[in-house]
Amino acid sequence: MLDPAFSTNHLLAQRLRSLVEAGDLETAPPPEPNPEFEVFAAPGALARLDEPVDVVITSNEVNDRHGTGPLVKRVFGGRSNVFCIRSQNDWGGHDFGLWSVCLPQRERPRPECYRRVAAALGNRRVEQALCVPYLADEFITAIAVRDAYQARLCSWLMDDQNIAARVVPDELVGEYLEKCSLRLFTHPELRDAYQRKYGLESYILPAVVPERLVLTQELPPPEPAAYGALVGSFWDQTWFDRTCDALEGCGRRIDWFGNNQSPWVQFPAEDLERAGIRAMGLVPEERLAEELRRRPFVVVPAGTLEEAGGNAGVARLSLPGRILFAVAVSHTPILVLGSEKTCGARFVRHFGLGVVSPYEPGAVRAAIEELAHPARQRECRRNAAAIADSLSTRGVGRWLEVSIERGRPADDRFEKLFLGYDTVEVLESLDIRPAGKHR
Repeated sequence: MLDPAFSTNHLLAQRLRSLVEAGDLETAPPPEPNPEFEVFAAPGALARLDEPVDVVITSNEVNDRHGTGPLVKRVFGGRSNVFCIRSQNDWGGHDFGLWSVCLPQRERPRPECYRRVAAALGNRRVEQALCVPYLADEFITAIAVRDAYQARLCSWLMDDQNIAARVVPDELVGEYLEKCSLRLFTHPELRDAYQRKYGLESYILPAVVPERLVLTQELPPPEPAAYGALVGSFWDQTWFDRTCDALEGCGRRIDWFGNNQSPWVQFPAEDLERAGIRAMGLVPEERLAEELRRRPFVVVPAGTLEEAGGNAGVARLSLPGRILFAVAVSHTPILVLGSEKTCGARFVRHFGLGVVSPYEPGAVRAAIEELAHPARQRECRRNAAAIADSLSTRGVGRWLEVSIERGRPADDRFEKLFLGYDTVEVLESLDIRPAGKHR
């Protein structure tokens, strides 16, 4: 029997669907301003109010200042009628889709969350929805979109907030996953952990790389003495501080290509200087690809597995997308800093793409010297070239559309890439207990 709370939600969903279906889309006026939030429309959006929309649900703005934004654009960028719903603003502007709205739910009662979603979307016809959840808000908003509009819902989960980091409650995650037509994860460790806990068939869609930038032919290694590159995100101050400590005295200059204007991490100039890091900021992906092709190694900070709270999920179950980017566009050998049990370290080791080092200056120096050796350079670059094409966005927009419609991958290109990928060690290190049904 359904519990009373869900019975209430179910009835509310039926009422919302009735209102949506009763709307006269041919003569629908532009939505009225709402005092709680503002729906922003791109030029030409009003002329398309009578067309079906696809909804994208994210935690933050979709832009190029953080990892999720470019990935969403790569897989959903071919859609012509996209309505974006986000939970908060952290990255200074949203630049994707015809419509966008910041719609925080902030632990509101479920009926109120449903009402806000219906007020934002109005009587539009929603065909497919893609949710990249992180906060509880995105899970709730996605459930509301699915229930009220009967949209086919796809989850693309990139970061953990439920297993290693117990931030979003099991009941909410379970309900959300059960209501998804398709459940996608960026890498096997994350997929297998959630599949074990919730018992729902799930698949892989990695952090794919723009087809135009993918390098399939091997390039000769650059000069060993060339500057190295640092890519990736610093999730909190300790990640940045220990990276500077580890690189100090390594004897190499390193250019950092990444967001050095984080809202929650400070990057003191004196720390960058002592570590030999030159902050280059965010650069267009075309330039980043060119820069990485001239580097003898790429440094990627990862977790130590000693993190607590929300960062525990990042440390244990996240695979930095910049590793895949560097591999696909430049074949440059990768130096992962942190624990050998992180997903980034496991990816690099599995495919033979580089080395892993703890955050210790001596170990970092030895790792850089190893990667500088001509034979090691050739080996890593050859292995990267072998998988580069499998990480391409080629046809991925259509692949995703068909996969959501079918409820299973349109083909097995990504499953084949990770065939034989052993996740047993990771799963055994986590306290994963099967969750009950939540429908």
